[in-house]
Amino acid sequence: MLKSIAEEFLYWIISALINLVLLSFLSTVFIVKVREVPEIYPLRVEIKEIVVKKPKKKRSIVKARSVAKKTVGRTIKGSAKKRRAGATVSKAHKKGDVKVPVQEEEDVSVLAELQKKIESRLKKKKKESKKEVGVLSAVLTKGEVKIKGGTRDIVYTPPVPELIASEFPGAVRVRIWVSPDGRVIKAILLQRSGNVNIDSTLLSYVRGIRFEKVRDEEVQVGEITFRFQGG
Repeated sequence: MLKSIAEEFLYWIISALINLVLLSFLSTVFIVKVREVPEIYPLRVEIKEIVVKKPKKKRSIVKARSVAKKTVGRTIKGSAKKRRAGATVSKAHKKGDVKVPVQEEEDVSVLAELQKKIESRLKKKKKESKKEVGVLSAVLTKGEVKIKGGTRDIVYTPPVPELIASEFPGAVRVRIWVSPDGRVIKAILLQRSGNVNIDSTLLSYVRGIRFEKVRDEEVQVGEITFRFQGG
């Protein structure tokens, strides 16, 4: 009898151990670990009523003019003696009507503006041209030199130089620098005639020319071209 009781007790102990092992295994496999949920704080919402100011309606000039016309008509009907427009408008203004601003349009002429610009440019160009002697042309004939052109008058020319050449010379172009008192202070050849004696003679002749005096203190520059005619 004792043997059977001992076997039964041993059976229950072994069953309990087996169940304990299985339960622990199943708990590791099937039981899901719950993560810690962070604490959620409630939001605080504050609602305020904002009063929006409605923009004032601007009264247009056209509407103001129509109101002024209506007031003038009423005033003319009420008073037979005062039928002048000036009196009725002033009276209507005293009653509280809107005063209509009058804008004066400037009469701007496009042609007048263009003319002013053109005149200013011409004056500027003329002023700038006065700073230059300009381009002069001289014709040499037997016993005479005729000089034309330029923006500055010539007050004196030296005697006609005597030019001797075996062949008919070509044109000679000389650049000159003229001082305010009218003297040619510098002269250089820009185009030669092909004859050294003629070139040097004409350079000496150019240095003897006298131009009119000017008030400008700057030295003016110009050019003079000599051409030859037979006879």
